[in-house]
Amino acid sequence: MLVKRLSCFLAIAVASVLAPNVVAQSTSPERVDIAIQRATPVLDKAAANYPTHRSCFSCHHQALPLLANSVGRVNQPERRETFYKQSSTREVLDFTIRAFFSKRATLNQGADIGGKALTVAYGLWALDLAGAEVSDTSLAMVEYLLKTQSKDGAWDFQSLRPPAASSRAMTSAVAVYGLRAYGHGATEEDRLQSAYQRAWAWTRQLNEQQSHEDLIGQVWLEHMLHEELGVHDAQREQSLQTKLWTSQREDGGWAQTADLSSDAYATGQALTLLAQVVQDKENLHSRIAYQRGIEFLLDSQQPDGSWLVKTRSKPVQIFFDNGDPHGEHQFISVMATSWATAALREFSSKTCRPLESPRVHERVVHRK
Repeated sequence: MLVKRLSCFLAIAVASVLAPNVVAQSTSPERVDIAIQRATPVLDKAAANYPTHRSCFSCHHQALPLLANSVGRVNQPERRETFYKQSSTREVLDFTIRAFFSKRATLNQGADIGGKALTVAYGLWALDLAGAEVSDTSLAMVEYLLKTQSKDGAWDFQSLRPPAASSRAMTSAVAVYGLRAYGHGATEEDRLQSAYQRAWAWTRQLNEQQSHEDLIGQVWLEHMLHEELGVHDAQREQSLQTKLWTSQREDGGWAQTADLSSDAYATGQALTLLAQVVQDKENLHSRIAYQRGIEFLLDSQQPDGSWLVKTRSKPVQIFFDNGDPHGEHQFISVMATSWATAALREFSSKTCRPLESPRVHERVVHRK
């Protein structure tokens, strides 16, 4: 039985890579839209409830729900302003600004911030997704990232809380996203280029990814640095993308680690990132492997519209009930629901580059 399952998995993996454009039976657009409609209120409620319990910014209840709701909207100029003005977006934006405003002096010094670079980088991501203009707060956050880049070129998270706070590659990817969105024109260009070059040098020494989070972070990081520096290691980028495709499980999903089952967090990440980096946008949604990933998300959605992923993190704070589904698993499940919804929105709208802000896109296009 084990040999049979391994053979089946290998056949699927090889087919995904060697015959990526084979057309599968179309996933029902109606079913995808219904799944998005069911998930959206869960995320809106999660983001709205969080400020009643905490004043500190969180990636799980601000940035990622905002990402989920932004896909297919901020990438379309005719829908962008409407998205920026809607109440759920404004609430996350206002909370994020409040959370970092009083810390400007500390940020400018590169001093201790809870969560270190990961928190600040996710904060910049949230500001960008909400359409925030450059401000003293965003400038201080950029300065913090520039001052806290490690000597080896990566950025660090604080406490180990897998999966989100567990990977220097992913932390570095979100940090580079923030610098790309708010750094240019806000600080000396040579400082940014130096930060990118040091990050690029760090990626050259990375060979093995210990987890899915590592792989996601490295693929995304190399993609962004390629655009910023103009350097291109096509063989390496293709190897990383191939590894991401072939790590898909027999059930159509991806897993956080080799010894865990497929879940919506890892699967939503993989599908959203592939939509960002795969060059052949026209045929991406026709790939058998891609549609199997979407089907996995549709099949694993809970009746309440959420996705359940069990926590692997040891609690560092006193538990509070934010009103989200799944009790002690609520934070990671909100993140999973966010990534899954982002992937489904991208699939529904066929959004080009769901992980790139309009601000960055316009700058890169203008530069070219």
